[in-house]
Amino acid sequence: MSAPVLLLRMASAWPLPGLGLLVLPAAPTPHLAAYELHTALAVEAVLPSGARCRGTATVEEITRTEVVERGLLLELEQGAPSLVPDTEIWLVDYSR
Repeated sequence: MSAPVLLLRMASAWPLPGLGLLVLPAAPTPHLAAYELHTALAVEAVLPSGARCRGTATVEEITRTEVVERGLLLELEQGAPSLVPDTEIWLVDYSR
């Protein structure tokens, strides 16, 4: 089994009704560059408080102020806590 990989540390997020939560990175996201756009990934969100929740994310491309970057469109498990800045989104292996 592979070790978890930090995909991004969240700067901000916006709910997109019917789609999920668009999560924008606080810094460059080199691990997301390895994936095609719209690739579905098993993820775990780890909040600064230590709370954890699992979900699915797709790799998305976002353009802000003429800069193109990668982010995630996130769908978390039912009852997940609200994400806050500095939440980490990890790629995980659900088979564990």
